[in-house]
Amino acid sequence: KKKLIPFNKEEQNEITKIFNKNNKLMNQITYEKAKIVREDVFKMLREGTSLNDYIAGSLKKVKQEGKQEGMQKGLQKGLRKGKQEGIQEGRKEPILNLHKKGYTSEQIADLLGFELNIVKEIIASS
Repeated sequence: KKKLIPFNKEEQNEITKIFNKNNKLMNQITYEKAKIVREDVFKMLREGTSLNDYIAGSLKKVKQEGKQEGMQKGLQKGLRKGKQEGIQEGRKEPILNLHKKGYTSEQIADLLGFELNIVKEIIASS
């Protein structure tokens, strides 16, 4: 293990300036992640690791986390849409069956407890 070297105020200010100048990095990560990155940088520099190596590694890690976050959001959105489509599809059969038997849109909506505009939309699209 490397011995941790404490920073003086001047060194801390210099590191802060480096981060403030690197807007591209700071714009790619959230405030919370920026705080974590900054804490890690201080620790890393105390251990003697290169700042450039750390920033390159951090960007890669942050981008990967962002990609995973985006994939999760996309999956959740797809599941919601699929659920909505499934609900809509489940409504079609009873609506169309009643319509074939001569019930009006208003009667179907009343019997099934659906909104009238949904009943009319399903009948119109069949």
